[in-house]
Amino acid sequence: MENPQQSEMTRNLAVKTQLGLDSGCMTGNVKLIAKSGQVIHAVDLNIAAAAAAYPDNSGYSSLKKLAKIDLSEKASTLSGLANVALNDLGKIDIADQLHVNETDYSVLADVACQALAQSAHDVMAENLDDLAPDITEAILEDLQDEIDKFALVKGTSDAKHEASPALTKAFEESFKPVRKLIEQLKMLMKPYKKTNKPFWDRIIAACNIPAINVHHTYVNICVTEKGTGKAMEGVVFTLTKGKKTDSSNWEGLLTLEKMVAGDDVLTGVFNGKVVVTAHIYIKRGRTNNFNFEIEVE
Repeated sequence: MENPQQSEMTRNLAVKTQLGLDSGCMTGNVKLIAKSGQVIHAVDLNIAAAAAAYPDNSGYSSLKKLAKIDLSEKASTLSGLANVALNDLGKIDIADQLHVNETDYSVLADVACQALAQSAHDVMAENLDDLAPDITEAILEDLQDEIDKFALVKGTSDAKHEASPALTKAFEESFKPVRKLIEQLKMLMKPYKKTNKPFWDRIIAACNIPAINVHHTYVNICVTEKGTGKAMEGVVFTLTKGKKTDSSNWEGLLTLEKMVAGDDVLTGVFNGKVVVTAHIYIKRGRTNNFNFEIEVE
C-alpha cells in the first residue's frame, strides 16, 4: 500500500468513526442520515478491499478456516433474509448494504470478513423492527457470538500468498466512491455551520486527509555466538528476493533498508561457510527483527 493510500484510509476511518459518534446530531435529517450510512458502507468496502489486497497471512490455522466458513454461511444467510424483507418494504438503499452471497465473506482476508459480518449485523440491528419474524434479537445475538468466536480463534485462514494484481486494482478503485460520498456529505453538512457549528467542525475536521507519514520496510538482524552470547562481527547476510547484502558490525548487528515485503530466504556466511539459512516473512512498512545464534567451530 502506498503512503498516500494509507493516509487517505486514515481519513476514511476517521470519518466513519465521527459519523458514528455524532449520529445523534442528525436526528430528523433524513438525507444526511442516509448519506452517512452510504459513507460508512463505502468505507467498510474500502477496508475490506485493503485487507484482501495486502494480507498478512502468516500462521495458517485450520480452526480459523472452519470458523470462517461458519461465519460466512451464517452472515450471508441472515443477510439474504433481511435483504428480501427490506426490499419488500421499499428500503432498497439499506438492503443493498447487505451481502447475501457466502463467497462475499469467505473470499476476503480474515479481518475483512469479520468487518463485513459485523457491518451486516449492525445494519440488521438498526432495522430490526422491519425484519421480524425472520430476524430477531436472539438471532442477531447468535450472529454476534459467531463474530466474536471467529475473532478469538488464533492464526489465519489463508496460506501465504503475494498480493493479487486484480485485488490491488479493486483496492485502488474502492477509494473512488468514498471520495465522492464524502464530498456529498460535506455539502449536506453546510447548514450545520450556523445551526450546530461544533458538529460541523468535527465532521469537516475528520474529512481532511492527514499529512503523509512515510513508513519504510526494514530488516534488523542480531547475530551472536551460540552458548556464549558474544556478538559476532563479519557475518555476511544476503536476502535472495530483496537482493540485499550486508555484514554484521562489532555489536553483531546490521540493518537492511527499504526491503521488499513478503517471503524471502536469508543466508548468512561466516569465514566462507554458510552458517544461516532461514525462510523469513517481511512485513510491509515495519521494522522486522530477526535474531540468530551461530555455533562456531
